[in-house]
Amino acid sequence: MFLLVTIQQQVTLTFTQDRLIEYNAGLLAICMVVMLGFVDDVVDLKWRHKIIVPTVASFPLLVAYKGITSVIVPKLLRSVLGGYVNLGIIYYLYMGNIAIFCTNAINIYAGINGIEVGQTIIVGCFIIIHNIIEINMN
Repeated sequence: MFLLVTIQQQVTLTFTQDRLIEYNAGLLAICMVVMLGFVDDVVDLKWRHKIIVPTVASFPLLVAYKGITSVIVPKLLRSVLGGYVNLGIIYYLYMGNIAIFCTNAINIYAGINGIEVGQTIIVGCFIIIHNIIEINMN
């Protein structure tokens, strides 16, 4: 169903070339991580293999990302470091590690029935709250 909806969106929505690359990279990463969950259920992968698949799955997102790699410095350190710090390659390493952590953090709870669903609902609710706060501040 997910793939049918995404194919329908690609056909009906107009994308620029850059947006289409980012969109397809996101779809590829999602499909690879879903494949990890399916293969883990069928084959019972070892933990060292569960780290490799999210690493490979995060590559399309990291390659397609063309945004900024700078972060805002906390107010206490602005006199020393300035307002922004460009992390460069460290930003990409951080984002790749976040993809590995998030995938495995939810997959760890999959052994206890229902807990991974509760975890994703809580994370989703806090993302919605954060977005509402950010929209209202701007």
